[in-house]
Amino acid sequence: MSRPAFRELVNTQRVARERCGWAIVGPGDIAERVIAPAMTATPSATLVAVFGRDRGKAKAFALRHGARRVHDCLEDLLADPYVNAVYIATPVARHAPDAIAALVAGRDVLVEKPRARTAAAAEAMVAAAERAGRRLAVCFYQRVNPRHREARRLIATGAIGRVTAARVSFSGRSRPRPGGWRFDPGQSGGGVFADQGSHAVDLLRYVLCEEVDAVAAFTATLAEPSAVEDTASALLRFASGLQAVITAHWSIEDPSPVRTSVLEISGTEGTIVTWPLHDKFSRGTLLLATAEGERVIATPEMSTHVALLDAFASDPWPPEVATGTDGVSAMRVQEAVYTAARERRIVDLI
Repeated sequence: MSRPAFRELVNTQRVARERCGWAIVGPGDIAERVIAPAMTATPSATLVAVFGRDRGKAKAFALRHGARRVHDCLEDLLADPYVNAVYIATPVARHAPDAIAALVAGRDVLVEKPRARTAAAAEAMVAAAERAGRRLAVCFYQRVNPRHREARRLIATGAIGRVTAARVSFSGRSRPRPGGWRFDPGQSGGGVFADQGSHAVDLLRYVLCEEVDAVAAFTATLAEPSAVEDTASALLRFASGLQAVITAHWSIEDPSPVRTSVLEISGTEGTIVTWPLHDKFSRGTLLLATAEGERVIATPEMSTHVALLDAFASDPWPPEVATGTDGVSAMRVQEAVYTAARERRIVDLI
């Protein structure tokens, strides 16, 4: 299937409060492929400035995406009067200092996941937002996927009875790259669970509308030598008692998203299955299975990141925006996973 154009997938039912002038801090791969095109595709946003320590690369990025201003000093970017909000996609170790600087400067912030290297750093970001009276969100784009919004609605309306189990697989094959920050724990804070498992944690919290109260986990580095884990399995117990399993791997080669990029939610009256998780244009399948049989539920296709920018520009924020507090909750679970794996014990969160 050819990739849909961003403008063709804009959710025309949502009208932004006002056009937001965005700056990108960290013009890397995800900003290049996803967020910058989304900013040019929706009437709720405009890309006005780019910050990069390599001014030449930042200027080339800005030219490709229509930004008129380029900065190689963060303080200069944060003083730019045309910048209303800042999207941060620097290495994870930079998330907290860059976000706090932007919040102190009076800018709203959308930061990539995971929020920070530690829950304490994530909490400091929330405190900075509260002191500055600004808004802080995390780029957990799974929330705005129409399939996941519908799954949340089906669960809330009792379509599968009492929810008792969940499973998320968010996996694939990723090899260490020389100089790549994701494989440096000092910059990333972790391996595949921090990178992909964090999405699974937030997605479960979103669709189930409840919190994790205990964690057990294993992590390993199996495919090839690396300073971070490439294989992780976590068992989460939620406040209601339901149990969820998350598997996150950089260590498996499998082209089928039904096995490697899937969410399953099961209850006393049925099961919801949806895949793939990673598609950033919401393409995929949502299946409801009950005693009456199986049916595929149609949902619209749209750019998840266009939808997220539109939601970010709205006031008040809908639940599809992962707030700073949501980011702290996800970070606490992530830390518990690493602690449980390292110390070989169950970690209680509540």
